[in-house]
Amino acid sequence: MKQVIDTIELLSSAHITGEDVAQHLRAAGHCEVEVTHLERDGAATDFLSIVIPGSDDAAPQLGIVGRLGGIGARPAVTGLVSDSDGAVVAIATALKLMAMARQGDVLPGTVRIRTHICPRAGTRPHHPVPMMKSPFPMREMMSHEVDPRMDAILSVDTTRGNRLVNQRGVAITPVAKQGYLLRIPETMLDVLGWVSGQLPLTLPLTTQDITPYENGLWHVNSLMQPAIVTDAPVVGVALTAQTAVPGCATGVTNAVDADMAMRFCIEIAKLFGQGAMTFFDAAEWNALQSRYGSMARLQTIGNDSKDTQ
Repeated sequence: MKQVIDTIELLSSAHITGEDVAQHLRAAGHCEVEVTHLERDGAATDFLSIVIPGSDDAAPQLGIVGRLGGIGARPAVTGLVSDSDGAVVAIATALKLMAMARQGDVLPGTVRIRTHICPRAGTRPHHPVPMMKSPFPMREMMSHEVDPRMDAILSVDTTRGNRLVNQRGVAITPVAKQGYLLRIPETMLDVLGWVSGQLPLTLPLTTQDITPYENGLWHVNSLMQPAIVTDAPVVGVALTAQTAVPGCATGVTNAVDADMAMRFCIEIAKLFGQGAMTFFDAAEWNALQSRYGSMARLQTIGNDSKDTQ
């Protein structure tokens, strides 16, 4: 909770930059932090790449993507917006992992964390409530937010602008991998139940939700967009609410829910790095491929694309 509160305070500034966050992280412990500033056509953001080294170079490496349009919608909106949760959880997770390492608890696997800092993002219409707008096209965002060395990914995002999960807390999605939606691992359901103290919440997905934003189809939000640029399995970690809340609403950030999401990410990082859990069953994956073939086409924009790589 300390790391979550510190992160909320850090990001609750109209003047915050990626370099400010990077300096805060470097002062907190052993990590590698890179900041990439991108600015074009009046839009700008700072991408953060944070690497928390593990004790075993050969161990599986978990990726944690703090997904969001922006932490603020200034000048139209004053303060930290609901959409900031992805960045809050990602940065707080890095701070907590470093605090653990200082106390002698170094995870086996390296954890790679990506997010971005944009205090002046726009908004866009979305039913049932408006959402934040990404500063740059989604595939370009993903080129900075997804590291090819991530063996599996937890994508953390505010997911309150819907009526699919009518309960406050943290929900997880099915596994998205190369156009397929796969079952949620039982171990993940166990862990979510342990960290929340409640029955695990799950977020239903449609096929559209794991396709690229640029195809113009409806998406619940950008939670699953990392899945369009990687062959690694992706699970969404959604911060939810009982009511539909706009992504651009302020006064919404809830430290308790962010702490729950952070603890879930850390527990999965422990188990994944130890080799004690996987995101999918390899035999079932091979059977799906053998019976039905590749679904990787869903990672592209389809027939209208001149480049269906």
